[in-house]
Formats: sequence, C-alpha cells, structure tokens
Amino acid sequence: MKKVFLAATLVAIYSASQAQTPEDALRYSWLQASGTARSQAIGNANGAIGGEISTIFSNPANIGFYKTGDFVITGGANFLNNNSTYLGVSQKDNKAAGFLGTTGFVLGKPSYGGGSLKSSAFGIAVNRVADFNNRVFYSNKGGQLSRTSMADYFIEDIVANNGRNPHGSDLAVKSGWVKEVNGTNNNIDLVSPAVDLIDAGGGLEQQQTIVTNGGITEIAFAGAANLNERVYLGGAIGIPMLRYGATRQYTEQDPGTTANGFDAAWFDDDLVTKGVGINVKAGVVFKATDNLRLGFAAHSPTFYSLSDSYIATAGANLDDFDAENTSSELIYDYNLNTPYKLMGSFSLLFGNVNDVSSQKGFISGDVEYVNHMASNFRTTRDNRGADNNQFRGLNQAIDAAYKGAVNARLGAELKFNTIAVRLGGAYYGNPYKNIAGEKGELIQGTGGLGYRNKGFFIDLAYVQSFGKDVLFPYRVNPDFYGAGQRPGYVNNPASIKTNGSRVLLTLGFKI
Repeated sequence: MKKVFLAATLVAIYSASQAQTPEDALRYSWLQASGTARSQAIGNANGAIGGEISTIFSNPANIGFYKTGDFVITGGANFLNNNSTYLGVSQKDNKAAGFLGTTGFVLGKPSYGGGSLKSSAFGIAVNRVADFNNRVFYSNKGGQLSRTSMADYFIEDIVANNGRNPHGSDLAVKSGWVKEVNGTNNNIDLVSPAVDLIDAGGGLEQQQTIVTNGGITEIAFAGAANLNERVYLGGAIGIPMLRYGATRQYTEQDPGTTANGFDAAWFDDDLVTKGVGINVKAGVVFKATDNLRLGFAAHSPTFYSLSDSYIATAGANLDDFDAENTSSELIYDYNLNTPYKLMGSFSLLFGNVNDVSSQKGFISGDVEYVNHMASNFRTTRDNRGADNNQFRGLNQAIDAAYKGAVNARLGAELKFNTIAVRLGGAYYGNPYKNIAGEKGELIQGTGGLGYRNKGFFIDLAYVQSFGKDVLFPYRVNPDFYGAGQRPGYVNNPASIKTNGSRVLLTLGFKI
C-alpha cells in the first residue's frame, strides 16, 4: 500500500513541478506497429515474412531476401471516435487526420562470388510510427459529483515542494482558488473555497477537453546480408523526429445556486514537445525449411533529446473575488530513453516458394515484449544539480506505475495469381500496474487487398481498432489528509474507449 501512495504522490508532484510526467514516457513507448498497406492488412505480423520494406522498422533482416529493388509510397487517414465515462457520465468525441505512411526504397544485389554471401540489400525508408492527433472530452455533469478538487492537487504540491510552482499552484493562489491564511504558531494554512464546499457535504461538477496533435516520424537506414539462402542478418539505424502538442482545458464548478463562496475555477495549459532521437534495430531470420521461417529482433531504447514549451492559465469565480492569471512560458530541455523491445516471429509459406507463380500465401505471427517501466528521464549536460533529484523522483514514479507488456500479432495472405487477399489482428497489452484504476489495451482487426503484376503493385488496407485507456484530470494522494479525514478523497479516472479506423493505400514499383 505504501508503494501505491508513493507513486500517486510522485505523479501529482512531478506533473505540477515540471512539464514532464510519467504519462509522457508511456505516450512515446506504447506504440502500435505501422507500415505499408500490405503489412498493416496482416496485422503488421511481418517479422519473418521476407522482402517487405516495412520490416526495416521491425526486423531488418527480412530485406536480405531482396534480389532486386522496390520503391514504395504510402498514404492514409485515421478516424478516431472516443467514448469517455467519468463518474457515471458518458460523452463522445472524434477526430480525423491524414498521414504519410511507409515510403522509401530497398535495393537488393546478388553476390556472384563463391562464398557464403549470396546477396545483400540496402534500404532507406520513412515511417509514421506514432500519430498523436486526437480529441477527448469528459464530464460528470448530471452524474456523481466529485469529492475532490484540483485545489487539493495544488495544496499537495505546495506542501510537498515547500513552495509554489509558478506554472501551477502559484496561479491557483493568485486567482483565489487556493488561499494562504495565518494559522497557529505562525504557520501558513492552505484553504480553498472549493474544498470548503466539499467539506460542507457538497461536490463539484468537472469537465476537461484535451486536443492533441503531432506524431513521430522515423527515417531509417538499413542493411542486410543473405548467407547461403538460409540465414539472413540485418540491422537498421532509426532517427525518429517527434512533435507533440496538447491543449487541455479543465473546469470545475458548484452545481448549486446558493452563495457559498465558490462558483467555478479553471486550469488551462498548452504544451509543445519537440525533439529528435536515435535507435538501433538488429535481427535475424532463419529458414528452418523452405516453407518455414523463424525470426528474432531486438530494438534498443530510443535516446531522445527533447524540449518542452509550456504555458498555463488558472482562474476562479468567487463570491467576493474573480481573477485569472497566466504563467510565463517555460522552456525546458531534457533527455528521455524509451524501453527496449524484443520480438520473436514465424512465417509459414504455402506452395512452391521458389516459383512465383506457384506461391499461395502465408501465415505469420509476432510476439513482442516491451518493458515500459524501463523508460527513463535524464537531464541534459547543461541542466545538472538539483534537476537530477527531480528526475530521480519522476523515474521512481514510472517504475511504480508501469510494467512490461506483451504484444501479439497474427496475419495471413492468400494469393490468387496477381490478386492477394489479406487478414490479420493484433493485441497490445496493458502497460499499467493499476495504482488507481488504470487499465489499457488495444485490439485491432485488419484486412486488405493487393494487386501485383509486371513490376507494379498496389495495396489497400483497413484497420479497425478497439482500445481502452484512462485519463486523470489530476492526481491526489489518498493518504494526504490522513485516514478517514476526507471521505471520497480518491483519484477518479475517466475511462476512455476508442473505436478507431484507418485506411491506407500503397503504390510500389520494381527498380
């Protein structure tokens, strides 16, 4: 139980004291696989399928199957529908956005010597590995009232840090949302009209709108070698470019009409994160038989250098005082290491794989492990000293909040001469340790068609996703006031169910 309280406290403190939070680490590591329309139509179960440009981002050993070259370009669109439930009230929201998918080329070169190297390949590709475009709205209006206020969150922050944060709690004090009054023995007591309303037996209506944008686009350089047509070795260097923007608008209000000192308060903030990283991927594919391939790949952490630009506004409408205050812009540079990843794969091919006209298709699968608690924030060389202690606490919160997760993907392709039919599915496991009701997972169903003839191919894919996640307007430490002092003083997450669809089109040419 102490671990739960510690994690909740750390999350509350560090989301108030700086722009980085444990949620940021998960956002940049809990990513679904992506690729060409062909790859996504089979659930991205591509770790051992052979020559496919998308494998540069999963198991680059597969490009060692190329003897000639491909040039591909992919485009698509995401359509997200979010259904949120907060304290018994459900709301719907949606967002749509287009993107450039896996695009690039692979060049294969046969080896004409007598050694074990039978061919080699080189490829460069760009891929949209994450899309942050989304919109979520949740509210408890008409449902159960909240027994905590964001003012509690600010009070905890002031106590924990022995002072005000200029981008959070200080704005709440200046607006009158939180008040500092003279206490006993020359102490300063922290009170709030919103908290007083709750302590008098009332509750608060709360709502939040979160609009996000941006994504992660990675450019990768890969090479692979074919040894005796049985063992394929490959590696890739990836350079992901990240941009994440979030606008959050939070409001809480007294649902009653009687004068009690508090009407409403709000906290709005804008965050833009930009940066670039580097990672390494390495893999191997074995031909156990002509029709059975086994693959293994390892991905290093991505080492990001990031910069945040953050600004916040807090205001309150009180019976005797109305005010709004905006912080100065906070610009902060830091480093983030995302988790490593391990993946095992198989592919079972049908027909005579040595004769293109006799190939009938395949079944393929991937199992992947991602250690989400291995995410780690670090200071830059110019930001040492006290910042190391801040990040140490943030990393402890990540360790307490997240765990390793297993992802699984399965797909199939059936070939009918120049036409191919594809089906697949994927499951992305829960990364949370369940501190305060967190549970997340993503399930995908996929399908598509392909046409390939005389050096030209076109693929179409459709991906249907069903996801679950949680959002907190703020987090409080349930033990802050002592056991039994504040009944109902708990973290209330908004449960988010996402029903998303994606369409993709890939054009390709032999080169």
